[in-house]
Amino acid sequence: MLPIPGVKHGRRILTSVIEAHAKDKSEPWVSVPVDGQDLSQGYRDISFSGLNNAANHAAHWLRENLPETTEPFQCFAYAGPKDLRYPILAVAAAKLQKVMVLPSPLVTAEAQLQILEKKGCTIYLRPLSMAAPVEAVLQKAPHIQAITVPDTEAFMQEAEAAPINYSKTWDEGRADPWLVFHTSGTTGNPKPVTYTHQMMCAADVVASIPDIGETQIHHYAQQRCYTPLPSLHFIGMTLSLSMTTFVHMTAVLGPPTPPTPDLISSILHHGRVTVAMLPPVLIDALCQSPSGLHSLSALNNLHFAGAPLSQNTASLLLPHVPITPGVGSTEAGGYWTAIHPHRQDAWDHFSFDGKHTGITFEPRANSNLHELVFVKRPSCALQPIFLLYPDLDRFETKDLWEEHPVHKGLWKIIGRTDDYIYLSHGDGLNAALLEPEIVAHPAVKLALIGGHGRPAPVLLIELLPTAEQELRDDHGALVRSLLPYIEKVNTRCHECVRLSPERIILARAEKPFITTLKGSVARPQTLALYEEEIAKLFK
Repeated sequence: MLPIPGVKHGRRILTSVIEAHAKDKSEPWVSVPVDGQDLSQGYRDISFSGLNNAANHAAHWLRENLPETTEPFQCFAYAGPKDLRYPILAVAAAKLQKVMVLPSPLVTAEAQLQILEKKGCTIYLRPLSMAAPVEAVLQKAPHIQAITVPDTEAFMQEAEAAPINYSKTWDEGRADPWLVFHTSGTTGNPKPVTYTHQMMCAADVVASIPDIGETQIHHYAQQRCYTPLPSLHFIGMTLSLSMTTFVHMTAVLGPPTPPTPDLISSILHHGRVTVAMLPPVLIDALCQSPSGLHSLSALNNLHFAGAPLSQNTASLLLPHVPITPGVGSTEAGGYWTAIHPHRQDAWDHFSFDGKHTGITFEPRANSNLHELVFVKRPSCALQPIFLLYPDLDRFETKDLWEEHPVHKGLWKIIGRTDDYIYLSHGDGLNAALLEPEIVAHPAVKLALIGGHGRPAPVLLIELLPTAEQELRDDHGALVRSLLPYIEKVNTRCHECVRLSPERIILARAEKPFITTLKGSVARPQTLALYEEEIAKLFK
């Protein structure tokens, strides 16, 4: 429950709270496998004292290895395997008042360089295991220096490091830059988003509000949580540092190998996990086996985010465990929605606390859809978007929502006003940047990439009236003619979001693409028109 007895929530710098926790040698921060090859050996806890000591060792290492500078808030990038070096280096950066940039290895080399250039970052830290991919990124940027980071054990040693403490008060340090995440950029141009210390404190703010109802954060407070989401993403870092520090959650970790359904079942069981945040594609896979379904059913709460969860999967789980969807963005942070009572017939809908967030829903023309908009209000405590963009009075998220037909005030996300397609594994692609490559085909009138919430993208094609009849009658001939154009698109995409000739739908004459007054394709309406055909591709 929140607030936690004896804790004065709000107006606290995360790193200072870690340093205070460290005085209690027993308070757990994370729980890790005793043997990563055999989880049945159980788990052991690492305390905040261990985290603080590791961050002190890392801070000394940074002082010795980063180039000297007189510039405040020196930036360095870091990319590595999914291990404790991410949160340890993040805390070390805060202690030294430096800024840690977190490029995703999934985005292209060009996109990573754009992120570094926009932040004026000329240092790229990586372990030896990442030397080759980072070197490939830096081939065209000789001015960026690569530095090898030691193994986790070099920071997590038992020897006590000389303390390096964060030196600023809340008022002095809250607006200082700390962590740089970036918007989705599997294709297209990702945008760096700089989080200040205050922006990483949303969990503490929620816990400090006396009249707030039950939120998602209440599900994490003083619980053991597992997520496979890496700390290079906002939600991964929030769970591994913010939730653990501010609401006393213990983060349960798995081995650094890619998570499989069997491995996740083992982590949930042997790690004594009580709440999990999983992408829908993994929840679907777990529910395919009795053991996986049992491991999820044993949780106190199951959260999912990044894409919709299928109704079939939800039907299997709802009799046993509450399911809670999560929503947010890199720019606006987590929305930390309220927990509503309609968990059976509106499990995939959200309830928003407009009083503290300033969230409103504005109708969009010619549909029953509404766009979620943040409106700046001095009385709202949960508006990190206006810390990022202080000159704005409103922020249109471009997320389109539909209100529940019975339970008014509950909302379900339907899609985007822009053209980003979120896939079920959490990655995605900017369709508008790729569709012109397909329209370059001489017989193609319009092309639309869809697949929101699916494991892979789908290509819809509408042919010109002058197109050869063979392309309409022979699907194989159509696919063969499109292959060179699809291959050109795929050179711009990571392999996990590439188009496939097996997922092409030809628009029928009786169901032409729906277009706007400007002649552009009405994406949500056209995709909805072909939802049945899209669904058949994944059966």
